[in-house]
Formats: sequence, C-alpha cells, structure tokens
Amino acid sequence: MSASETEHADRQLRQRAKQALRNQMRMVRGALPQSACEARSAEIRKRLVGVAELERAATVLAFASIGNEVLTRPIIEEAWSAGKRVALPRVDGDELRLHLIHSQAPLTLGAFSVPEPAEDAPAIEPDEIDFALVPGLALDPRGYRIGYGGGYYDRLIPRLSNACTCAVAYDFQLISEVPELPFDVSVDLVITDCRVIRPA
Repeated sequence: MSASETEHADRQLRQRAKQALRNQMRMVRGALPQSACEARSAEIRKRLVGVAELERAATVLAFASIGNEVLTRPIIEEAWSAGKRVALPRVDGDELRLHLIHSQAPLTLGAFSVPEPAEDAPAIEPDEIDFALVPGLALDPRGYRIGYGGGYYDRLIPRLSNACTCAVAYDFQLISEVPELPFDVSVDLVITDCRVIRPA
C-alpha cells in the first residue's frame, strides 16, 4: 500500500470513529434527565465565572443551546449583567455569521432547528470577539472536539483571531483522544462540570 493509500485509509478510519463517537454521545447525552442537565450546567457556569479571559472580555460569542446541551441562557444573561456584548451565530450557507443580540431580541429557528438571531440583527466580525463558547459532542484534553458534523466551528474558530475559544460540555463527554482530521481545529479551553482544562 502506498503512502497516499495508507493516509486515505487512516482518514476513512478516523471519519468512521468520529461518527460512531458522535452517535454514541448523542444517545448518552440524550438520556440525561433535565434536572441533571440543569445541575451540571450550573457547575459549568460556576467554573466559567472564574476564567480570567471571560472576565476581561468585552464581547462574548455564545450559542443557543438545544435539547440536552449545556444550558447557555444563564451564561448569556450573566454576560449581559456584567455589561458585555453578546453575539450568537447564524448559519449562512457553509459559514457562521455573527450577530449581536440583546435580552429582548427575538430568535428564529434556523438551520438544524437551532435558534438564531434575525438576519437584520447587528452584524459583528469574528475578530471583534474576545471570548467564544463552542459546543461539542465529545472533547479531549488537547482541546479537540467532535461537533455535529457540519464543520461550521472548525471554519469559524481560525477567524476568531482575538478570542479565547472555550468548549463547554458535561464531564462524561470528555474522552481520552478525539480522532482528529487535518481540518479539525482545537480550542484554548475545555470546561466541564468537574474541571477546567487548558490544553498545552
């Protein structure tokens, strides 16, 4: 087998492993009772509050949680209370566009049934973000994550040139090693309900 064939086979194997992990973690997280989601999310929020990069941030990128994801609304409200600007992403083709929101801003169901800002909400450039919350289905201590398979955040993170990027997830979503692919991008921080990890 040639080097290129070996590389192709390795990539295929990693793709299949990622999909299997994605499916498994969806199922495990989906079985979590709402009370457990709320309790674990509260622990994540407590750990976030102590992060210096978030304290210093003037503009925060969050995401609107759905299903059994880490509950982000209390984090967003805390950021507003601290006088920070908050942005949410909106799917536009293959990219995420960022828009500022305020407490009364209506969100609409966008791609993948995720609440998004309206198209006419004030737009903001990625390099204006100081701290970015990133979702994930599985994470590892190196900061690599398995998302939902669209690659949206892998394309966005490199454009968040001035931001500390932080993936939030429940501790059981932390695995020893994500089978990353060449286009995968790591984050600066991983926060679960049990720990704060700063990848080397």
